[in-house]
Amino acid sequence: MEDQLEGPWDYGDFSIVCTRHPRPDLMDSFWPVYEEAFGPLRVLAAARQVLTPEEFMAEVEDPRIWKYIALDADGGLAGLTTLTDDLSTMPWISPEYYQYHYPDEWNRKAIFYSGVSLVRPDMRRYPVFARMMTCLGQRIAAVKGIYAVDMCRYNDHERSVARAAERVLNRVAEFEVQAVDVQTYYVARATGNGSREQ
Repeated sequence: MEDQLEGPWDYGDFSIVCTRHPRPDLMDSFWPVYEEAFGPLRVLAAARQVLTPEEFMAEVEDPRIWKYIALDADGGLAGLTTLTDDLSTMPWISPEYYQYHYPDEWNRKAIFYSGVSLVRPDMRRYPVFARMMTCLGQRIAAVKGIYAVDMCRYNDHERSVARAAERVLNRVAEFEVQAVDVQTYYVARATGNGSREQ
């Protein structure tokens, strides 16, 4: 079963491999793609959505994180999705939340978190993202685990990333998808000169 979860998977126009080994070569190939895909979120989301180059490098080099890597027909790097069952590798989340709310899965080490997911622009005409999601969905379904991910309102509502992931995961196995938390950012804009009350 483990071999089936590690790939490789051949889809004709591209293939997918999976590894936990550090892959520093992913930085040079995917950082420009990451910046192009996620950079606009700097002004579209109130919370920081964009990793620094150092944070991106740490994720692709961490041996606790699976790297699902899509390769084009010539063997060039075409897509990347990261997944971990060690929630301490994702510094912006609270592992204690998942431990408290999902104790059975936590004790079985069956809670998985996805960090980066991106596809090279010229490969977006192929179902690269869907196939990477299928591969990681198989790993999660094999242990009846939990797939966790976070996304800003723009990616959720404008780009429908969660709905797309849900459709793919439910082709692998039955997944019940729900939002578990929301953080709302407020601004109070002063529109007067402050003379109402002393």
